[in-house]
Amino acid sequence: MKMAVSATGPELEDLVDPRFGRCRYYIIADTEALKYEAVTNTGSGAQ
Repeated sequence: MKMAVSATGPELEDLVDPRFGRCRYYIIADTEALKYEAVTNTGSGAQ
């Protein structure tokens, strides 16, 4: 299963960001493969 978590940074140790639409990164985790990737949220600074 894949799931997305809003994060303040690109690592698993970074904090969860409560602002899902304005977070700096999304951590996409694959729980079956035990892998993850960080995706920069290009809309984090939008007004």
